[in-house]
Amino acid sequence: MGTKAGAAIEYCEHDELRAACLECLAMPQKVAPQPTAAPRATKNPSSESDKISPLGGDLDMSLPVDAVDPMVGADWLSAHTFPHYLRRSGWIYLRCNGVLEARVKAVKVIWRAERKVPTSEAYEDRGPGLAIQVDPRTWDTSIAIDLGAHAERQQHGYRYLMTNDDDTVTHYRGGRPVADTGDYDDEIRL
Repeated sequence: MGTKAGAAIEYCEHDELRAACLECLAMPQKVAPQPTAAPRATKNPSSESDKISPLGGDLDMSLPVDAVDPMVGADWLSAHTFPHYLRRSGWIYLRCNGVLEARVKAVKVIWRAERKVPTSEAYEDRGPGLAIQVDPRTWDTSIAIDLGAHAERQQHGYRYLMTNDDDTVTHYRGGRPVADTGDYDDEIRL
């Protein structure tokens, strides 16, 4: 039984070649379970069980809202799509009536089962979907940055910008800064 001296041939407990023993081959074999692949992070989740990619951009952003006051102090803001260029701990400005009226620091993108957001008339339930978790301790309502010529181009959707050291903002389009001028041509429209 076992291995015969000087040979590299292995024998089983039945004195047969282990690879040819019908009794050994008929016995159930232990099969190691295959590890399941860890879920990959996505920027397009469809449920709360999906892992969401972290914020990886290098810009701040502004978000259009109907009313600023009901949102101040919240710990999340509704998102219509993944904010690709928003940086972690970047500022999210609330944009209303052509003015950046408040700002808060972003933490991460999350999935919320319920997203009731204030509108000009009442609350609108947008159902389950993406939201941006924010740090409620960082709300700043002392700002009032008039968008000037940028205002008419920023009615819908995210707008990316960079907050300068002096708290002024530089607007971005396609990864490039947009000049703050009254003259807009087709190449620099937001």
